[in-house]
Amino acid sequence: MTHSRPSSDEHASSFPVGSRVTYTCIEGAIKIPERSDTVECLPGARWSKLPEPCGRKYLLSLKRGFLACLSLGLKLLPLTAAALQWHHPSWQGRSCGDPGPLPGGRMVTLTDLQFGAMVKVFCEDGYKLDGSDFIQCLLKGNDVAWSKLPTCELITCSSPPQISNGKHDGEGVEKFAYNSTVTYSCDSGFQLVGNVSIRCTSMDKTSGVWSGAAPECKGDFI
Repeated sequence: MTHSRPSSDEHASSFPVGSRVTYTCIEGAIKIPERSDTVECLPGARWSKLPEPCGRKYLLSLKRGFLACLSLGLKLLPLTAAALQWHHPSWQGRSCGDPGPLPGGRMVTLTDLQFGAMVKVFCEDGYKLDGSDFIQCLLKGNDVAWSKLPTCELITCSSPPQISNGKHDGEGVEKFAYNSTVTYSCDSGFQLVGNVSIRCTSMDKTSGVWSGAAPECKGDFI
């Protein structure tokens, strides 16, 4: 929709060939872009190319694939008259600030900390990621804030295998933290064959597994 009007007799119903009409924008609007405002009545009962439409003084702009304006978390900076000549208005992104620490993990900033910024999330050895592997600075209400921060959960192992005629020093414990160990021992009269100790580790950085097979306790027969 245009916001323009002819400055000549706008109530006239017909114009002779060669007559000209000049358009002006109503208050609060500007030409987009700024080209000739005058059209001419040509032979064949047609007008020369109509002028470009008028638009509002504050245009929308795009950044990082988001439609950006005051309502989308951006601050619109003051504009001069010269800045209104076919340039998008300058603006300053709002910052979400430092997302803070992540227990058991770390974060790497990919861009800045302003609206639309993304931060990559990594978990340290022995921890598994619960949630998205990145957070993003998004609009929340009339302000901006980070999307939900994931957590880094400690990888654990279930109870190690029981052995006949022996035991391990983790009896009664249901979950064992990553990198913890259990040590086996045999009952009197039996000799331990195999790994004395096994450790809680992980092959896929998600679930815990014991580092080796449980030992056996064999009788000392003469």
